[in-house]
Amino acid sequence: MEKGRNLLAVAVWMALLWLAQAGLLAQQAPVQPGGQTFRYRFEAGTQAKYRVTAQMSGTLPLFGGLPVEKMSLDMTVALKVQRIRPDGNAELGVDVEAFRAEMDGQALPLPLERLRASLRDLVMVVTPRGEVLERKGGSVLPLQVPIPGVEASQLPLLVLQLVFPTEPLSPQQEWSYSRAMTAAAGDPPAQFTARWMQDETVDDLSASRFHQKMRWSRSFRADIFELPTTDESLMVKQVEQSVNGEAQIWFQRTEGRLLRAVLDAQYEQRTRLLNPPEGSAPPALARLTAKVQVTREDLAARNSQPKPNEPQ
Repeated sequence: MEKGRNLLAVAVWMALLWLAQAGLLAQQAPVQPGGQTFRYRFEAGTQAKYRVTAQMSGTLPLFGGLPVEKMSLDMTVALKVQRIRPDGNAELGVDVEAFRAEMDGQALPLPLERLRASLRDLVMVVTPRGEVLERKGGSVLPLQVPIPGVEASQLPLLVLQLVFPTEPLSPQQEWSYSRAMTAAAGDPPAQFTARWMQDETVDDLSASRFHQKMRWSRSFRADIFELPTTDESLMVKQVEQSVNGEAQIWFQRTEGRLLRAVLDAQYEQRTRLLNPPEGSAPPALARLTAKVQVTREDLAARNSQPKPNEPQ
């Protein structure tokens, strides 16, 4: 039972990774005729902290299909700018400073220090537009779950949301791009479509709102743990996975910083046994839905304070 709870706790944390998205620091160039140029601004030696909260339900691809009800998560993620390369690209690291997960009101155990240790040598090289050029380092997470994107090298994408276009943007303009969903060579990338919606006020601050959609799918032969394999002697299943999501993202234009992001995502996994025993039932469909909010830490702390005349 305890082992199952540990697996479930890590599964909750890692399920967030395929949502992968929320913005670090965005630098906006002076307004140009016909549009606005958006770029990330990276300053060596600085870090940006975000509070991530999530509500999840569905079925995880564990133990033949593990039901999940009323699961919640609360963590603080810090994206650290280690250095700026001569070409302007940044080397980024990441840390998880706090983590809490609950199921039906009961706290779930998690080896936080082991998770942090698996991220200590992770470096992601990112361009000012948000393109990921390189991932290196990062050890295997303490417990693995066969959900795409559940890898240490993907965690920074929780706070790196959009890949901005080269050209300036105008309100209501849409653009598309692709981004790797996993670190595995040959895996198809996820497809994104984003739009700059409008400027509006969030918590008394002026912000630009973006709307983004993503989709991704792959099919592969898997071992008994439902992990991809090219070894025919280990192949026991055919697995089809898909992820679809939408996000609303607010950036403060005066400071060029993310204020808040709200993400909804759905993960599905269909599994077929290659040589099923006679009379056996097919594996259950795994489906997980999640609603995630990512908020700049100082803004999250301000919103958590009681308002005047509000009961303490």
